[in-house]
Order: sequence, then C-alpha cells, then structure tokens
Amino acid sequence: MATAAIRMSFMTGRAIPRACFARTPTTATTTTSTITPGSRRLLTTSSPVKNAQASNGAKAAGGETQAETTMDWNTYFALRKTRRNYERAFMVPSALVSLLGAGYYFAQRDFDPTPIFGMDQVIVYGIGTVAAGLVGLAMGPVIGNTVFRAANSRAKPLVDRMDTEFLKHIARNRADPAANSISNPIPDYYGEKIKSVSEYRSWLRKQREFRRKSQFYV
Repeated sequence: MATAAIRMSFMTGRAIPRACFARTPTTATTTTSTITPGSRRLLTTSSPVKNAQASNGAKAAGGETQAETTMDWNTYFALRKTRRNYERAFMVPSALVSLLGAGYYFAQRDFDPTPIFGMDQVIVYGIGTVAAGLVGLAMGPVIGNTVFRAANSRAKPLVDRMDTEFLKHIARNRADPAANSISNPIPDYYGEKIKSVSEYRSWLRKQREFRRKSQFYV
C-alpha cells in the first residue's frame, strides 16, 4: 500500500504522506562490562588525601618505634667493634687495680714463719697477689662490657637481638669441628674475628674451603 501511494505521488506531483514512512523502533543499547575478581582490585581506587593522611598517621604512630627496633649489620658490627675496644681498654686498669690492691693487703700483714700449705708465707702472699692480678685481668672485659651497655643504653636491646641473630648465622654456617686437624685447622670457629659484612663473607668462603679440604683431602 505504501508503494502504491508513492507511485501515485510521483504521477500527480503531490508530497508523499508521512504515514508511508515506517518507523523502525530504536532500542537503547547498554554497554555492560564484565569485572573479573582480579580486575576489581585495579578498579577500586581510594582518595589520595586519605592515603596521605593514613601514611602520615602511621609514620607518627610507628615511625619512631620502627626506627628504634631495626639495625643494619654495618651498624651492628661497628658497635661490636666499639664494645671490644671497651673490653680491652678495661683489662689493664682492672688488672693493675687488683694487683696493687692485693699487694697492699698482703704487705700490711705480719709475716709469721709458720708455713702455709707447706710453703713460706712470702711465697703464698706472692702467689695470692699474682692470682688477684689475673682475676682483675679476666674481669676487665666484664667491666668494659658493662660500661659500654651503660653508655649505649638505647641500643642495648638491639645489640642483644643482633648478637642472637649473629650467633645463629655462625652456628648454621660453620663447618663441622670433627674434621679439625693440624694440617687443616677450622678457621675462626666462633666468628670472633668478624668485624664487618665483607669479613663475614670471607669467613663463609673459608668455611666452604675447610669442608672441601676435609672431604676431598685437597
């Protein structure tokens, strides 16, 4: 019917009626996006202001605590070296104080010809004085360590913790002392000569070399 009306309009020269044009219904197309569980994390965004505030709050609350509870190995070895210097520095004064104190004590006593343990009293007093000096020499590192811990009271818990970790590393990586011999002595079994990270790596190489020699006799 619409085709006949169009032909008549061409023949008569009239306008084509609007009813002849068929309207096609337009459907709204909606774009749907599929969000996978992995992409949700990327699509979820938070405010930069909130992130900055949370970061500042975390730094204010735990920044100082984190700085106080961490220590790198270089700092630990530096403090360990300082502690040894303290221990060595107090060995001689402690020995001298003990030696002089014992000598002064025995010098004030009256000498009796009666022997002590079958020996003359002068010999016994001399042995006692030397023994007191040796005790003072042995107490020097203890006194030096005490002074070091008092002078570095804030770092004391960290040094103790790092001492434990260091001893664990030494016990885990050192070679078996059963293979120790005169021709192949075990190098620095307790790691006392380690003063830096580079020396610790050198210590590890020496332990591997000791194991290789003990296994292959090379």
